[in-house]
Amino acid sequence: MNKLNRPAGYLLGILLFFAPFAYYQKGLNFLLNSNVAAEIHTFCLRIPLLDLLTGTAPKLLSVAGISLLLLLASAFWIGPFFCSRLCASGALPEYLSKLVPNRVKINWQTTVPPVPIRYGFLIGYLLSPLLAGTIACSLCNYAFLQWLIIAGVQQSPGVLSSTAIITGFLWLVLFGAFAKGGRGFCSYLCPVGAVQSAVHGLGARLGFTYKLRYRQASCSHCGHCVRICPMGALTQDDSTGLIYTIHNCLTCRQCEAACPRQAITYGRGERGWLDKPLTHHLPNQVPLEDAK
Repeated sequence: MNKLNRPAGYLLGILLFFAPFAYYQKGLNFLLNSNVAAEIHTFCLRIPLLDLLTGTAPKLLSVAGISLLLLLASAFWIGPFFCSRLCASGALPEYLSKLVPNRVKINWQTTVPPVPIRYGFLIGYLLSPLLAGTIACSLCNYAFLQWLIIAGVQQSPGVLSSTAIITGFLWLVLFGAFAKGGRGFCSYLCPVGAVQSAVHGLGARLGFTYKLRYRQASCSHCGHCVRICPMGALTQDDSTGLIYTIHNCLTCRQCEAACPRQAITYGRGERGWLDKPLTHHLPNQVPLEDAK
């Protein structure tokens, strides 16, 4: 896999979704004959998720409606494509972490199991409008990245709130540059990523969808895939080979590219990794089984 594919995709994501560019929203505005503002708040995928539960789901023929439909359909069919190829907010801390020595990084995924926290935060996020008011704009790394882009392009940084400062610290520093893989914020605090992983977990049960596959017979147990995974979705087991946590996977396919023996592949298959979950591991951790 070309090493430039992912950086090029994230650059495209900046141009498509973030002001002052936001060409995705501008294009949809033209097609829909709409004049809504073209910036990250129009595209925001967090608010439509809340709207689904509060009975105010976005109109299908709107920027929010089309975006939500594309997000869910792509996650079901090919995995969390937005996270792994277009979300610059997730990519920035990942690439920043590559500049920091490993000896000062925290391996959050092994310190605190991400999946229970991830889905717990998602549930709390979705229920917040029904209990104590929406938290859609709290801890929003999308808005923070747009602030950085506008400040750099137009030299008009604006005013940062205390919540934005906390978000920036968690996203870029504690769970970013000083975290193994740089994707700690994605692992624990992103409801959009959690929804995509949940949908991918359902879609991957079907033979016609795309997912990661594993040929245990080809595996040399070198550990390259485990070390390169930014989400900590792969761990090694002496008896069964790799343990794969699909609910914390971006399908970024870096593990596939790192494998010297092509033991990990990406494609369609008949329920490849689902057949025999290991009872002595967490329920969300199952062996990547031989590809069909």
